[in-house]
Amino acid sequence: MPRRIILILIILLFGCLTKATAQTIVISESNKDVLILATLIRDHLKRTNAQTLNLNELVQSDTLQRITNNFEKLELKPRGGYISVYYKFTKTRDNQNIQLADREKKLWVKWAADNLDGQYSGEIRLAYGERFYHLKKIIIQKDKGTAANSK
Repeated sequence: MPRRIILILIILLFGCLTKATAQTIVISESNKDVLILATLIRDHLKRTNAQTLNLNELVQSDTLQRITNNFEKLELKPRGGYISVYYKFTKTRDNQNIQLADREKKLWVKWAADNLDGQYSGEIRLAYGERFYHLKKIIIQKDKGTAANSK
């Protein structure tokens, strides 16, 4: 009897994990430009230890020009325990043919879809400099971050 209970619990556990992973794959595949932006922000903060961000500088540092016309504005806000960078997509966002570099493919990122303030399309959470600006989480606006709504 205890073996059956353990087996059922294991099956339920793997079933729950599979659904979450499938949703994460859909979100991450339709938002590769956000992942690229997050890595550019992290690299910029590591390099400059700056307290502000300039979208034009970040776009120029993307040598492959994958996010040139995808973002309208950025806003950096320090929070308790992490740094939030809020971003807004442009109306001309094109994220269909974006290819990730090898180092970007190897990143482990926690993705989430949530309701955010209406003026932003999403949020990137990074740890503070003491933790090397580790990428903690990327949050996508629920109605804008799904595969059905991206071009």
